[in-house]
Amino acid sequence: MLLQLTLAFVWTLFNPLANNQIGKKAMEFSLPAVNGETVALQSLRGKVVLLNFWATWCGPCRQELPELARLQEKYRQRGLAVMAVTVDNEIDNVRGFLQKYDIKIQALWDKRKKVADSYLVEKMPSSYLIDRNGAIRFIHRGYSAEELKRIEAEIDELLDKP
Repeated sequence: MLLQLTLAFVWTLFNPLANNQIGKKAMEFSLPAVNGETVALQSLRGKVVLLNFWATWCGPCRQELPELARLQEKYRQRGLAVMAVTVDNEIDNVRGFLQKYDIKIQALWDKRKKVADSYLVEKMPSSYLIDRNGAIRFIHRGYSAEELKRIEAEIDELLDKP
């Protein structure tokens, strides 16, 4: 496990495409939400955004999503918005999953995976922390308890900045 985490860290550290995204403006997009409305990243300007790419068939994603919903609840009043973008082929699978586990989160559907591709998503789950001005500040690939602690610390840091 330690070897896998080390390799994942090294890959992210030395992957020029991933590193080129840090500090750059997050690509704008609009996607349909699971509830039918359309949501645009632009509408969340002024908030810290945790943009997460996931799928119901991904075991680590299923572990992480309830934790992201918890973070959303904990930090909502301070200005955090979580956007959980699924790349599932069937929207009914997503609706069923969210309902079964009572996960209350902004779930969007990237049916053609164009948004995931534009963010260079290589692994599920992948999370992008976007500051209040729309710049990508942190990228996380995969899920572990340690990774979740880092994400929460980074959220706290970004929320403290005007």
